[in-house]
Amino acid sequence: MKTGHFLPRLGLLYLMLIILCFLSLGIGRYDLAPSVIVDIFLHKLHLTTPYWDPTLETVLLDVRLPRIILAVLVGGALSVSGASYQTLFKNPMVSPTILGVSAGASFGAALAMIHNEVWWQIQFFAFVFGLSAVLAAYLIAWLFGRQELTVMILAGIIISSLFGALLSILKLLADTDNALPSIVFWLMGSLGRGSTRDILIMLPALLFSLSLLFVFRYPINALSAGEEEATTLGVNVFLIKAVVILAATLMTVVAVCICGIVGWIGLVVPHMARILVGASYPKLFVTSFGLGGLCLLVIDNVVRGIPDVELPLGVLTSLIGAPIFVLFLSRIRKGWL
Repeated sequence: MKTGHFLPRLGLLYLMLIILCFLSLGIGRYDLAPSVIVDIFLHKLHLTTPYWDPTLETVLLDVRLPRIILAVLVGGALSVSGASYQTLFKNPMVSPTILGVSAGASFGAALAMIHNEVWWQIQFFAFVFGLSAVLAAYLIAWLFGRQELTVMILAGIIISSLFGALLSILKLLADTDNALPSIVFWLMGSLGRGSTRDILIMLPALLFSLSLLFVFRYPINALSAGEEEATTLGVNVFLIKAVVILAATLMTVVAVCICGIVGWIGLVVPHMARILVGASYPKLFVTSFGLGGLCLLVIDNVVRGIPDVELPLGVLTSLIGAPIFVLFLSRIRKGWL
């Protein structure tokens, strides 16, 4: 796609994301008019006098704003991870969970829950075991396949199966009154417990990973043509593989430990981005982040907008993502790159 077409589309995408973020502040159990939202922010700058219920300010700044920011960050992180893995493995069916990160994180979170740990400890266990799962898959690939991509995918499947079995054991051992419902709800994904602290936890890892992928965006794009072609162009294939796996894994595990399992975003959104801007990784990189944040925010708004009940976020992403992916199958058969 020509740059002249790409930049306006990218600008429109991020403009839509900014507008949606503002509109999302008014969605929820408490009605917040746009004028009230603006005045609350102006009050923080000492430019207006409060006339609203203090509860509304707490809801806006401590509940909705962090949740909206996390929806954008998590959606963007999962989408960029999916796009990076799909480019690396040259496989349209690859998602951020391919190397076992979600299975490992789920086991870690469940392990903390059956020991009645507090929320930050649950997140820490999810983070550690998520990274451990990917490291184990990488070691298996290194030992048996000399880091061949196909062997790495198979290693990820093995690790996912192993941690899935261990998770099932934990479910059997869990207290059915407290721990088991918590485990089940966490596995279905939610942004309901998101806070400013979670944003501060996620931002450093996300910025580091995105910066790494941005710096190496052109070698990653060259690698999508094949390892031999990339080597001919002077690309250090081993380094680029390591960069993609490190950055994509870090973004995925941080997203998972904060909001649980949110499926399909990292698989479907990169395909949507390719339809918009093509398969060039530098363009796909920036488009996937904005589109992923936009899609997850829309879905979370639906979750928050349903009165009297809050559906798990991961359930809704699966209900929406699965039929959309079916529509992409014909395109994948014809050649997705």
